[in-house]
Amino acid sequence: MPDVGRGPFLVAVADRPAAIINSAEQERSARLFDLVEARVDLFAQQSLDGCAHDCARLEASGTPVILTIRSAAQGGRFDGPDTARLAAFGAAIAAGHASWIDIENDATIIDELAALIAARDGARLIVSHHDFARTPSLETLLDIVDRCHAISGAIAKIATAVRREEDRHVLLELLASRPDRTCVIGMGASADLRIELAAHGSMLAYGYLERATAPGQMSAAETHERLLAASPAYAARQALAR
Repeated sequence: MPDVGRGPFLVAVADRPAAIINSAEQERSARLFDLVEARVDLFAQQSLDGCAHDCARLEASGTPVILTIRSAAQGGRFDGPDTARLAAFGAAIAAGHASWIDIENDATIIDELAALIAARDGARLIVSHHDFARTPSLETLLDIVDRCHAISGAIAKIATAVRREEDRHVLLELLASRPDRTCVIGMGASADLRIELAAHGSMLAYGYLERATAPGQMSAAETHERLLAASPAYAARQALAR
């Protein structure tokens, strides 16, 4: 289980069950990533059917699975009730198919999910906020992060569209102001800022396994190689793991 104080950690994003299955079939030592995100809202059936066993294999091997059922309101494809998501999250946690959950900061089920996570050793909750149109002011983002951090043990994840140089500075200053339990992602045509933020201490860096799921997202393999060059902390941890 990753020590959250020793990031950045590389998250490999799976947008269909086959990517989960392929990851589980790899030896752990051959995986270039620390966690796998199951973007269930992008799966054809919007469930773990067909890869639940493989999620459990990943978990048992020491590669945690992040279960994400992203709402349409924050850039995903799930448009059902939050009660359905709560049931799916609870079932996955109980069955050992996932130990990390990502939920949006405006969801109605945050408190219930926080209780589920608190009851399981090693489980983690990511409370995320996405803005695909702009990067809000630093004050606005600090307020969002602080509200996410007010949930015991929660990781705050901020992903915003970067349109100008000022946006880059805002995200870097946000990370400098809230360095603990925080993931900051700049979405845009250039992937450089994603690496820069991870090198400056953003807890999680995301790369896709098969197809990009957000603007500027690189493959997990490329993200890994660039992090090795840009982040001494990441490179040192990888050297110890190999």
